Amino acid sequence: MVGNKKLRDFFQLSHILKYFIALSSLLTLTAGVTNFNNHNLKIISNNRFELNASLFNNESNFAFSLLIISIVLLTLPQQHEEEKEKITTLERVQKAGYSCEVHDTITKDGYVIRVFRVKNATSSTTNDEDTSTTAPPPAVLLNHGLTSTSDCWAIEGLSNSLAFELVDKGYDVWLGNTRGNRYGINHLNISSKDAEFWNYSVDEIATIDLPQIIDFILAHTKHLSLHYVGYSQGGTLGFILLSMLPEYNQKFTSITMLAPIVFTKDSSAPLWYLSSLLGFHTPLHSAIGTIALFRPAIVRQLLGFDLCRKGHVSKKYCSFVIFRALGGYSAYFDEAILQDVYSSHPSTCSMHQVMHFMQMHYTNKFCQYNFGPEGNQLRYNRTTPPEYNLTNIKPKFPIHIFYSDYDEHLSKTDAEGLIGIMGNRSVGHFIDVEHFSHIDFIWGSKTREYINQPVADIMMNAEAFKQNNL
Repeated sequence: MVGNKKLRDFFQLSHILKYFIALSSLLTLTAGVTNFNNHNLKIISNNRFELNASLFNNESNFAFSLLIISIVLLTLPQQHEEEKEKITTLERVQKAGYSCEVHDTITKDGYVIRVFRVKNATSSTTNDEDTSTTAPPPAVLLNHGLTSTSDCWAIEGLSNSLAFELVDKGYDVWLGNTRGNRYGINHLNISSKDAEFWNYSVDEIATIDLPQIIDFILAHTKHLSLHYVGYSQGGTLGFILLSMLPEYNQKFTSITMLAPIVFTKDSSAPLWYLSSLLGFHTPLHSAIGTIALFRPAIVRQLLGFDLCRKGHVSKKYCSFVIFRALGGYSAYFDEAILQDVYSSHPSTCSMHQVMHFMQMHYTNKFCQYNFGPEGNQLRYNRTTPPEYNLTNIKPKFPIHIFYSDYDEHLSKTDAEGLIGIMGNRSVGHFIDVEHFSHIDFIWGSKTREYINQPVADIMMNAEAFKQNNL
């Protein structure tokens, strides 16, 4: 028994160290050069790749970063439970002057995922309880990005939230979540402390979580279809769902994708640099795949997230971290929302989920998760992962794809390549504004003009067509 305990302790320590080896690689690769001035934060990016490569190849820098992190790990107690945040989506919505319902959905494989329904504060009944003869308002599902949650639509101090503006226009707005994030951390049979809980990729979220939420909303509202808005990973999930389960084409009234991550060959976000290490299957995938990214409190502390949340460090530094991690420098990000952004972000996710995106970037293919030749043979009956069949996507109305030229996660070239593949099944919306980056699609000061109003118009036109063709 003592020997077994020592063995378990050894594997637990190995598990932690492997996590921080990956984290150290990330920190080293994403090191950048900044130039601060009194007006804004400028990122010197013309030789970013050369800088990152030289840093990574400098053995002393890499070894030193590993040493420091390992010492900290071994001398400080680990907190594996995610910190309890003071404010939930429910409370954020209520503080903004709206009412909110909380619903728990259960996926077929046992994950409990919480969704939020945002309503005008004067609403007193739900659609399924309403016995009036008036038609229920159209339902809308908003889906967040990677390492995010439904909180992203209700950040405190955000003056132009898409969710609230759609509610004001009469829509029945639902905020989705995914397994593994703050509102998807429970399971009927598995503890989130177990590696098995985190054994999933983007595939399971797209083909199990998302359809479960959609069917739940449609059953609750008694609608046959709803409007879908997917931001970043939320867009990825939509494309995968419609490719894998084409019957869901008829369950969307309109589809809007904000900077969807599908093809990223020419995109330049620091995350994509790691694909040269994690973009193809190795034994490392099995070793670190079931790690819950950002779960240990010490990770947030080492990266300064907690200091940003508490307002104990320069806003310029906190903005810089967001720009580096979330898609490039933004000229429209309001530093007034920084503390609440850090109060809710980043949320946890599976490393398999992150590595899935790296695999797609590395191969420049929109494909299912790569389990290695043997694993692929067992899973797909072939040695390589199959690509998602985009020809299965046949929406009622063309999919609207919003993109910009200053988004490091999704380049203009990659977005237009996707639009070209989709043909007349999509409509491109190029935001021709300087320094409109990935975060500006939901948090920028120009969001109302370039995102919210066009999205509302798309929904209104789809509803008008539907009504005229009853």
